Amino acid sequence: MLHNRCQILLIEDELEEIEYFCRLLSKAKSPSFKQGFETIVAQSLEKGLQKLAVNKIDVIFLDLMLTDSRGIKTLSAMLEAAPTLPIIVYTILDEAAGVKALELGAIGYLHKTEIDTNLLVYAIRSAIERQQHLNILKQQQTEQQQAEFEQLEAFGASASSNANLPGLESLRESQPDIFAELVHSYSEVMDLSLEEKAYKVEHNISDKLSALARQLGFMQATPRDVIEIHTTVIKDKTNHSRKSQAYAKEARLIILQLMGYLTAYYRKYFIGLNQINIDNTNRKLDTD
Repeated sequence: MLHNRCQILLIEDELEEIEYFCRLLSKAKSPSFKQGFETIVAQSLEKGLQKLAVNKIDVIFLDLMLTDSRGIKTLSAMLEAAPTLPIIVYTILDEAAGVKALELGAIGYLHKTEIDTNLLVYAIRSAIERQQHLNILKQQQTEQQQAEFEQLEAFGASASSNANLPGLESLRESQPDIFAELVHSYSEVMDLSLEEKAYKVEHNISDKLSALARQLGFMQATPRDVIEIHTTVIKDKTNHSRKSQAYAKEARLIILQLMGYLTAYYRKYFIGLNQINIDNTNRKLDTD
């Protein structure tokens, strides 16, 4: 699996636990790790982050209850610092904490009282393998997202050129402040929609999208404007959030709904406009 020594970062503040962990690894022999293991120890989250910055780490064992950080926020900080490395939560906390850690992005969970050398080696090997597969999948998804962005932007440019009337500018160009407000509103809807799915709550996303479509219609927004708002938000979400894949998936549904509501708005608008023209024509005929 690895041609060099497996570099393990153990972030643990209890000396006895550190000694026990290192003792277990000193007995380990595995064909997957022919060069053996090297354990780099940090006794706080801050020192762990420092060690991470200057060493080539293969896997991280993280105690959630440290002197300078406690609970799930410890994991969140490490995930932020090492999004592509396998993190195994190594703790005395109960199984519920382990499940929560896995949901947040840890690749594995080990209870301190239930490990031996064989289990430790197996956990390291499987964590590295799973993280490698996960990194490949994330890269493929990132490439797919980029292709989707490019397709949307191409569609927006096409829609703009097809409606390239004199004096017609995009909202981003003609009304930058309003464009920024619409981006903010769309971003909030995206967050609420994701929260609705994750926590089974009701945020009336359809009503919010319908209201946003009315705002866009009032501003005479084009498909290009909607796409520019959408790509601005989704690029920010996927670049700065561990939930990037969830945002990308939800975004596909959100933009379709918003386009549908905007189409319905314009349909009603033009039907009403035609009716006014018909009424005016009839009144003119009556007076004649």
